[in-house]
Amino acid sequence: MMQRISHRLAEQEVAAVVPDDVDFAAEYGSQENYEKFKRAVSRAHIAKVRDPRTIGIIVANFDKHGIRSYVGPNTFAEIAIAFADGKRVHLFNGIPSNYADELTAWGVKDLSGNLESLVGEYHEICRLDRRQLKLPWF
Repeated sequence: MMQRISHRLAEQEVAAVVPDDVDFAAEYGSQENYEKFKRAVSRAHIAKVRDPRTIGIIVANFDKHGIRSYVGPNTFAEIAIAFADGKRVHLFNGIPSNYADELTAWGVKDLSGNLESLVGEYHEICRLDRRQLKLPWF
C-alpha cells in the first residue's frame, strides 16, 4: 500500500521515499542476520526522516491485528522523531485510539485517505522555498 501512495504522490509531483520492507525474516538465514539487516534499514530510514531537507512524513496506517488505523512501534518511533525534529506528520487513515492523546497533542494530521490537502501543502511549501522541490517527502 505504501508503494501505491508513493505512486499517487509522484503523479502529483510530490517527491516521496518508501522505507525498505523488512518483514521477510526467513530470507536472512538467522535471527541475528535479520536483526542486523533491520537495524541497518531502520538507521537509514530514520536518517532520511531527520535530514534537514525533509519536510515531513506520511504514515500508511491501515487496519492490522484487529486494530483500526494500526501504528506499530517502529512507526510510532518514526513519528516521535519527526515530531521532535519539527517535521510535519500525516496519518493516511485515521488516528489510532491507543496513541490519540500523543498524536493529537503533537499536531499530527489525519488525511482520512485523501492526499489532496497534503499535495496542496507540499506545493505551497515548494512555491515559498524553491529548494524543497526535489526533496523527500515520506
